[in-house]
Amino acid sequence: MNLAETTDCPNLRTSCHSSLGPRISEVLKSCQYSKNLMICVYQIEKDHFLYGNIHFKNLIGTDFNKLIAEGWRFWLSKIDSKESLWIRNKIFDFFTLPHTQDPLTLRYHITNGESKQVCIRHEIRLHKMERQTIALNYFFDVTDKERIEQYFQLSDKVDSSRFSKEPSLHISTREKEVLRLIANGFSSKEIADILFISNHTAISHRKNLIEKFQVKNTAHLVKTAAEFINL
Repeated sequence: MNLAETTDCPNLRTSCHSSLGPRISEVLKSCQYSKNLMICVYQIEKDHFLYGNIHFKNLIGTDFNKLIAEGWRFWLSKIDSKESLWIRNKIFDFFTLPHTQDPLTLRYHITNGESKQVCIRHEIRLHKMERQTIALNYFFDVTDKERIEQYFQLSDKVDSSRFSKEPSLHISTREKEVLRLIANGFSSKEIADILFISNHTAISHRKNLIEKFQVKNTAHLVKTAAEFINL
């Protein structure tokens, strides 16, 4: 089976080095016939999406050709606006690191080909092949899982509010944004840049959150405030 038989994506046939073709075609056989995985292949050095299997194409519908033409810019446009910037930073920071690292796993929301918002778990693994870096993108639709988790979180809040004598903890929308970014490993300066606020304000938000949750440090804050991070 050659590349033309493996996929209808012209980018794959024209972008891959000739010696890489036979090796990657074997990978694509497994991708194409997978019954569960949504897979997309990206070549870092040439900044090209090379291939997406049928399940991935079904996720984004008729817009698949836009992904091939516009690359990550198009994919990021599908992500919820509140999440797209830090997702972008995470992905491109990952691509600049050595390929021997652990995979990157993200969870965020996109608008699918049917104009519905779905929750996606996105795993990226990097592989060196013929002096080229191939990023295998695995996507999992975890919308139902998120819905179930939210149901139990809401149930827990209702149950706890019935018996708690303490007033409920008020976290502002801005504080929730800061909290999510802290949980994703961003420094105060990076948070300031992302949210277009001063570094002093970002530091103040971090200190206020630590005080509100009555914890000693950032690590303890992230662990204690998990339910607010997912709101």
